[in-house]
Amino acid sequence: MKSSLFRELSYKEHQEFQEWARENWKVGDKVRSIWHPVVQEECAKMLDEHIRANTKKYDAGTLDWNFAYKDMTVAFDISSDEISEEEQYNFAIEHFWESEWEEATS
Repeated sequence: MKSSLFRELSYKEHQEFQEWARENWKVGDKVRSIWHPVVQEECAKMLDEHIRANTKKYDAGTLDWNFAYKDMTVAFDISSDEISEEEQYNFAIEHFWESEWEEATS
């Protein structure tokens, strides 16, 4: 039998919890472990949206493409065709997200 500290939510409650997160949590705030997983999940989505909107791609003047977010940079060697630009972007987003999520949840 599967136990959980959190109760199952109705569809309406699920939406209300998502709305609560959107109205009350801002990027840079802590995500509390006592919050219902639906709230935490919505915070994670909001963080992803924020990172995607604020990550910039630029040519470093070499064979690298760099992706920057805040004071973090991820560089890729584009001399190889093994990884597409979209894959590079998604790897960078994942890197930035993991760093920010660690900070938000610690």
